[in-house]
Amino acid sequence: MSRIKLLHVVRPAAGGMKNHLINLVRYTDKKRFDVTVACPPNTALWDELTALRVQTFPIPLVGELSPTRDYAAVHSLVKYLNQSGTTILHAHSSKGALVGRLAALMARTPVVIFTAHNSIFYEEWPEWKKKLFATVERFLARFTDKIITVSDALKQELMEREGLPAKQLTTIYNGIEVEKFAAKVDAKSVRRSLNIPELGPVVGTIARLAPQKGVSYFLKAASLLKEYQVNFLVVGDGPLRETLEQEATELGLQNRVIFAGQRENIAEILSVLDIYVLPSVTEGLPLTILEAMAAGKPVVATRVGGVPEAIAEGKTGLVVPSRDPEALAVALAGLIGERDRLIRMGANGQKHVKEKFTVSMMVEKTKQLYNQLLTVVMQFQDNIPRSIT
Repeated sequence: MSRIKLLHVVRPAAGGMKNHLINLVRYTDKKRFDVTVACPPNTALWDELTALRVQTFPIPLVGELSPTRDYAAVHSLVKYLNQSGTTILHAHSSKGALVGRLAALMARTPVVIFTAHNSIFYEEWPEWKKKLFATVERFLARFTDKIITVSDALKQELMEREGLPAKQLTTIYNGIEVEKFAAKVDAKSVRRSLNIPELGPVVGTIARLAPQKGVSYFLKAASLLKEYQVNFLVVGDGPLRETLEQEATELGLQNRVIFAGQRENIAEILSVLDIYVLPSVTEGLPLTILEAMAAGKPVVATRVGGVPEAIAEGKTGLVVPSRDPEALAVALAGLIGERDRLIRMGANGQKHVKEKFTVSMMVEKTKQLYNQLLTVVMQFQDNIPRSIT
């Protein structure tokens, strides 16, 4: 029996979206599905997919609106969809969904799915651009079989702010490889590699250094905890790195905050943290808090997007208002030094993630959605494979 041809379409992706797609592709049943990813070449995502021997198709897709490149990407995708006989197009992010769904509409691809990882309304875009994307989204939704949201909060926002019908939306939570983050490592060696002093607990965040990640609020909270013997760690890179380093200096945190830059050994880094902080202004359902809980670390995070759906308040972590460094500092002060409480929260977090947020759960629910939509299509097209269980 021939395999079902499945094409994922995604813009240049990093962080959580990249990891989400990599996990989804890695664990999709290759006996049932012939998987290809359309994305820009010469990117971290492309390189990682190539290393995993995943089929890739190059498209000139960029994050910002670019009529010339976007047209070229649509043209390339239409040609590919027609020649490959693709049955399912699964787009990711608003930009990937814009280009991917236009191509699918022109190529008459049988099944079209869009995963929304976050809300466009919190992007650092001018208001006209947000309104334009929302208008285009409402139009393209008419030609989309299902829109996946990574949290119920994001689903509700798309219904309220974009006017999308509830029946077209479904929530599938992000999932992670829990065992990957539960492994024991040499904590002293990892601390040395990050230039973290031997004494004092470590409170850290891992994020792309961009406005929506709220790292500035993390630094402001750290400045309110100077009397505590705490080491603060910022892992990641991005357009705000120089600005944030300057802010740390202005706040008198030169010897208290370590900017570790981009790192790949996230599981090892999480192992040396005592508390993980997510200070974001907007999120869908961030993988980093799931990874931190899988590593047995309590989480203090802002009440945005699907974060309250992932954290069991008071049991696996604490949730505070966004853009409020004082509230963040108070929450951290209440946990620092309470070793027994930190250990208890960490253990609860590991159990919580295993029960609700594993890769196998995410992949299985996605496959069930593919199955559901293909069943409808098979009523009209006899040439689509009939068994995907």
